[in-house]
Amino acid sequence: MLRSLSEDVVVNIKDRLRDMRHLVRSSRHDNPGGPRRPQMAEPFAPPPEIERLLGRAASVVDDTLTVAETVSRTLLPMVRTGDSARLHGFDTYFATGRSATVEGERLFRRDLYAAFKAMPRKAVGDGLPLHEAGFSQAHLAVRKKHGGLLTAMHIASPESRLEAVAAVAAATFVELLACQPRSGDEAMVPALVPLAPMVLAAAILTLSPSGMSDADLLEATGMAVDARRERILRALDGANPANELGAIFRVLLAHLP
Repeated sequence: MLRSLSEDVVVNIKDRLRDMRHLVRSSRHDNPGGPRRPQMAEPFAPPPEIERLLGRAASVVDDTLTVAETVSRTLLPMVRTGDSARLHGFDTYFATGRSATVEGERLFRRDLYAAFKAMPRKAVGDGLPLHEAGFSQAHLAVRKKHGGLLTAMHIASPESRLEAVAAVAAATFVELLACQPRSGDEAMVPALVPLAPMVLAAAILTLSPSGMSDADLLEATGMAVDARRERILRALDGANPANELGAIFRVLLAHLP
């Protein structure tokens, strides 16, 4: 059935299912601090006994889904479409021409989302699940709002290419953050910083492909981001995050492989 739907519709359906899974997981009875469900007004709040039952029911559902996922990966390894995703450079993701634009958006969404899903859970944390459709929205936002930066990158001389690519990487990171669900909670921004290593990895592949595997490349950029985490967060709070991040990324890209 899903194959008969458009790719955009399928992506949005998958995002809604991920949201539901996140809600179930956050409602487990054994969550640190207890189940995290929306607070209700006193007349409508269930008694503690019902809260405990709901939490245990959520735990059973979550455990069942986890087992099903494990079994499906074992029995049907070919359904893991993200395994074929490989990171590309910004010159591929933001290529010119109508057909290249469509393919660039598809690769951008697929590659970056797969890279995020492959990251260790300790690096990603337990924040809100990323929406796959958010990557497509960010790609469109970069094209619409930062077309001048893309043009500068495409025509940059060897001497100015580093600065141009760093500027595109910074703008892309800002738009990725803006296009992910945070429910108005600014505390979610630190949880989304793991998007930065993927953006820097794409920037490196734009400048000079090193032959490193995606895993090694993301490990190197991840360590660089960890070392500048506080500066990155301060830049995101600044008056012009893209400009401030561009300066940080320019320094990092000058020293990364």
